Amino acid sequence: MEKQTAREVFEYVIEQGKKEYQVQRYKGLGEMTAPQLWETPWTPTPHAPSGRLEDIAACEEIFTTLMGEDVEARRKFIEENALDVKNLDI
Repeated sequence: MEKQTAREVFEYVIEQGKKEYQVQRYKGLGEMTAPQLWETPWTPTPHAPSGRLEDIAACEEIFTTLMGEDVEARRKFIEENALDVKNLDI
C-alpha cells in the first residue's frame, strides 16, 4: 500500500463527502426557484419555533453587536462565542 500525502487524503475525504450532496451558493433569495425556496429553513412546519418578544430582543442585540460600528464589542462577542459555533457558513 503506497503512502498518501496529507493533501491526497484531504482531497479524497472532500470528494467522498460530496457524493451524497449538492452544494449551491446564492447571493440572495431572488436567485432561487420556488421549489428551492420551499426547501429552505423558512418553510413553515409544525415544528417551526415560535417567535417570542425575548427572542426578538436578543436577536436585535446580537445583530447590532455584529453589524454595528462598535468594533471592540464585535471582537469581544466573537472571541467569547467562537468555540460554541455549531454551523458556520464561510
